[in-house]
Amino acid sequence: MSETPETRTKSAHPVLKVAAPFVVLAATWAADRALSAGYSAITGRKPPNADDRAVSFSRALVWTLATATTGAVIQLVIYRAASKAVPADED
Repeated sequence: MSETPETRTKSAHPVLKVAAPFVVLAATWAADRALSAGYSAITGRKPPNADDRAVSFSRALVWTLATATTGAVIQLVIYRAASKAVPADED
């Protein structure tokens, strides 16, 4: 069975597949810095460290959920954008 234009699936350019994880890393790092700065500005304290037993479990959990959710959303957005990118000429 031959492939028709309707059944052909387009994939992202190979360079995007290689570059996307690095973009995710950089964007997640920048978002973590921004979240940390915002937390410090609002609370006047450093963001909680999960390893510090002096930090309450609930405070550490909320911070972990906020940073993990932000990282997951960034990853989703970047990978979706990379998958929608127009591939190079496949013919």
